[in-house]
Amino acid sequence: MVGTHGTSAASLESKLVERLTRGRALPGGDVADAARTLLAETAQSLRPRSTAAATDPSGSAASWAREGVALEAVLEACHDGVRAGLELLAEESGPEALPVVEGAELLLRALERVTVLASAAYADEHRAVAREHQTAAQTLVAALLGGHGVHRMARQSGIRVAESYQVVALAIPPHPDEERGFGAASVARRKLRRVQAALASPFGSRALTLLGTHGGTVLVPLDADAALTAATMRTETLAVLSEAAEVPLTAAVTAGATGRIPELAARAHDMLDDIRESGRGPGLYSIPDIADGRACDAPQQARRGVVTPPNAARIGRSA
Repeated sequence: MVGTHGTSAASLESKLVERLTRGRALPGGDVADAARTLLAETAQSLRPRSTAAATDPSGSAASWAREGVALEAVLEACHDGVRAGLELLAEESGPEALPVVEGAELLLRALERVTVLASAAYADEHRAVAREHQTAAQTLVAALLGGHGVHRMARQSGIRVAESYQVVALAIPPHPDEERGFGAASVARRKLRRVQAALASPFGSRALTLLGTHGGTVLVPLDADAALTAATMRTETLAVLSEAAEVPLTAAVTAGATGRIPELAARAHDMLDDIRESGRGPGLYSIPDIADGRACDAPQQARRGVVTPPNAARIGRSA
């Protein structure tokens, strides 16, 4: 790949990487800069005899998705980076190569248009389906928490209702950026999206959630099949959610038959309020189930105990 100016292939490849890394600023701010850096690292790893490790953009892409960055913006930033490379080729080539470069730029614009429009349509449809499922799931959660119309909502949503559930009262404190005031609502929404995405990892679509930016309720089905109940809210699970939220979370957890969900949820949230008001630290607090089905008494003051797994706390109840 030698131009009329005698530029060697290796030299031109180095200039391409440098242009992507330190070239002119591209529209889109941080996403554009990060996309250009990814392109530079990928190009460098693909060079002949390169010892650079291959770059995997999956982590950055997943992070942008959690932050709510539009897919179109990411794809356009990637194409803009390639366009910057083509501009360098045009600068380094003689006039006889200009038609080739212009043709490549036309193909790039066509590829960009098809990629962006097709991907956006695909993502929009996927989001629409996800919203329908989320709405149906939230309606079912509301019915389970209210104790009315559960079977009707289950039929309408197509979601199977388990015989028993783990009931989790979850508190999500403000992110430090929320407390700074600027863009607090947007920061809170992104925090919530990260938590919801992290919930999908251990639970998939099995867990039913009714969450806001400050917390809410999570219902995890406890199936008769032990293989399906392996994923429950545990200390390790809460740690993953806390990492996603970028703030330490607090959860009060109990479990029982589906018909007792209103009672169990009220008890869990009352206990969660007591935990927070007493100044106890974040973490997972387990409330013993009342197997005989008696009404929950008002909880005693929470007491620390040794619980498995580590770093959890067991909350006692009145006799």
